[in-house]
Amino acid sequence: MKIPVDIRIRRERIGLDSKRKNEIEDSESYSLSGVLKKSKNGFRLEFNESLAEVFTTVDMYSDGTVSINRVGPINTHMVFSEERAYTCICNTGFTPFQLNVRTSSLENGITLDGGILDIRYSVEIHGNLAEKCRIVFSVSPDISIIRS
Repeated sequence: MKIPVDIRIRRERIGLDSKRKNEIEDSESYSLSGVLKKSKNGFRLEFNESLAEVFTTVDMYSDGTVSINRVGPINTHMVFSEERAYTCICNTGFTPFQLNVRTSSLENGITLDGGILDIRYSVEIHGNLAEKCRIVFSVSPDISIIRS
């Protein structure tokens, strides 16, 4: 059963400025619609980022692992598990390359009633820190399914 949901996504990036050696903060927030469903091993959130022509699935497993798969002009697959690192693939269309994604914290409160998924992680390329990131998914049932 797929439940229509409203999704608010907030992305924060703290990159390293190689010239000044200072950290740079960048953030963006946006809202969109999608679906949430119970899967065999947890929950799955699916949505289209229409402006970027990207289809995203967020699989939240009962063991605490989260997988985000984005398919579009640039394909990425990232795996998150608290205090663990995974080698992930980013395919730019020219050549795929590997990233090391290290999760520092992961809080998953998503249920069929909605909730929040908060992931803090760092990205390393060839063993060097490229950036620190945070992504927060706030999920609530679409107003169209709420009955008075």
